[in-house]
Amino acid sequence: GEGKSAIARRFMLGYATVRRYIARFEVTGSVCARPHGGGAPRKVDAAGEEVLRRLVCERPDATDEELARVYAVRAGCVINHTTVNRALRRMGLTRKKSPSTRPSETPRP
Repeated sequence: GEGKSAIARRFMLGYATVRRYIARFEVTGSVCARPHGGGAPRKVDAAGEEVLRRLVCERPDATDEELARVYAVRAGCVINHTTVNRALRRMGLTRKKSPSTRPSETPRP
């Protein structure tokens, strides 16, 4: 029986928020949050993961940037080095880089 302004003040909400909650309750019978919309689909799907797996086997010392460039050519989808890194982590692939310089001849104390 209270007005929307009084409800907004009591719960320290904006008037528009109270209006939206009431409208949602009238339509759905609940003020619960709606389900997640889903977001953007992955750029590296199952087929892309297989391409990445082969690339890592062929070029184990390649950087994420290099893998992203070769992936764009092979898969026909341009992706960022961050996307490559995220996909490799999701696939459980870790890569050990070869040392770029010779080890020191003098042992450390």
